Amino acid sequence: MLFILGAFLAGGAVGFAAERAVSKPAIPAYDAQQELARELALNDAQRRHVDSVWAWRRARSREIMATVRPALDSVRDSARVLMMNSFDSTQTAAFRRLIERNQRYADSVARARGGKR
Repeated sequence: MLFILGAFLAGGAVGFAAERAVSKPAIPAYDAQQELARELALNDAQRRHVDSVWAWRRARSREIMATVRPALDSVRDSARVLMMNSFDSTQTAAFRRLIERNQRYADSVARARGGKR
């Protein structure tokens, strides 16, 4: 029961955050690499080195997520099914629309980043 509650709360938080992100005006993205280079006054060689380390980090993170994502997706899908078991038909339809809207948003963010989800 606690797992279901946790999954529900996590799903709600993600949905809420996605809704806010969709409805808010665009805010320039925070660029940690640029901020680091500025704060540390990196020279060109240092900047290239730091950029390559960031690229290495992103690649390793993607590799890790590729192995973990199927399990996370399975937990998410199971939680959705468990939640829908308590919904009436109107709520189920609304929940499915919410899921579709959030998926479209996630897809657009992934496209904007030039990567895969």
